[in-house]
Amino acid sequence: MKFLSIIGLLTLLHLSASATVRTVSNDPTRPAQFTTATGGGNTSFIAAYDASSPGDTLYVYGSPFDYGTLTISKKMIVIGAGYGPNNQFGQATRAGQINLFRDGSTDASGSVIMGFLISGGISCTGTLASLNITLSRNRIAGVVQTYLNASNTASGWTIYNNIIAYILGSSSSRTASSPTNIIIANNIITTYLAYYNSNTVLIDHNIFLSSTNLFSLWNVIISNNIFVRSSGNVFNGEVVFCTFNNNISNQNTIGGATQFNPTNIFEATWIGSGGGSNSGGGNLVGTNPLFVTVPNNDSYDITSNYRLQAGSPGKAPFSTDGSDAGIYGGSYPFPSGGNPGSGFDTSPMPPIPQVISVNIQNATIAPNGTLNVKVQGRVNN
Repeated sequence: MKFLSIIGLLTLLHLSASATVRTVSNDPTRPAQFTTATGGGNTSFIAAYDASSPGDTLYVYGSPFDYGTLTISKKMIVIGAGYGPNNQFGQATRAGQINLFRDGSTDASGSVIMGFLISGGISCTGTLASLNITLSRNRIAGVVQTYLNASNTASGWTIYNNIIAYILGSSSSRTASSPTNIIIANNIITTYLAYYNSNTVLIDHNIFLSSTNLFSLWNVIISNNIFVRSSGNVFNGEVVFCTFNNNISNQNTIGGATQFNPTNIFEATWIGSGGGSNSGGGNLVGTNPLFVTVPNNDSYDITSNYRLQAGSPGKAPFSTDGSDAGIYGGSYPFPSGGNPGSGFDTSPMPPIPQVISVNIQNATIAPNGTLNVKVQGRVNN
């Protein structure tokens, strides 16, 4: 079925012409430029990666097989088919772990990772933390780690339009060093975010599900987010000297009584060792954000509609930028992968032209006949 190779190449026509694009598959039934002889594994990825120069692009096909651990040690644009692609093929690009490697001679800084379903996480490895990483349109079940160790932290990361369980910096105390110039925007965060200590860290226009979403945070700017849960607090442990503007919590309790006073405002005072207060304004507590359809505030559901109803208190111009609170406002509005309720709405595919269906209209042809194939494509902006 050689037409599948052609399909793969068609999806890449509008990518940057200034660097080489290579296609990768670990499914022999869907061949690419680099394809494994048997299903699964990352040998095709490694071969394509080794053939690439810094700045090149790898397009990694969706597959029923996991690509395993992928290590990036030079600036690369690595694009999967999406974590829940809405097309005829319907296969996510699956990986167990993505490692960003940097040392004195090799450097993943400047890399872009998008369109992956990752069962593990994304981590810095090597001897130095990678800088200026962009993560977009991924679903990550584990930890996004913006540091190598406590003394070697990342800078310049932009994390947007993802579904992520955990995002972690390296700060263990109010005096510890922190990753800097980090933008965490328009994501659905299903568990928690922690360990940052810098006013160059912006947590903006996200939706946080369940409880204990924020802990070990100092001097961070937190704005235009929606925190929803059936019970419990937003804060756990020290959340001090942070600025909270125009956030919404559906429950009254923001911090626990043994740690914060009062317990029902974001601008609370830490009553533990060292003291200190948060600041800000325009926040709403004990207020239902009125999502269109979200039956469970404690876990992510692919059929939910996280847009705000017309009567929502978070509708524009509620936010500091005059847009809606949550993932559909701000500078990085969450793109849709399909109709609300379809299971694809919060599963956007990467923003490149892609073939979504192929229909061979005359499978049997005479010698020298014409094979009629109807191909439909879409640009996933």
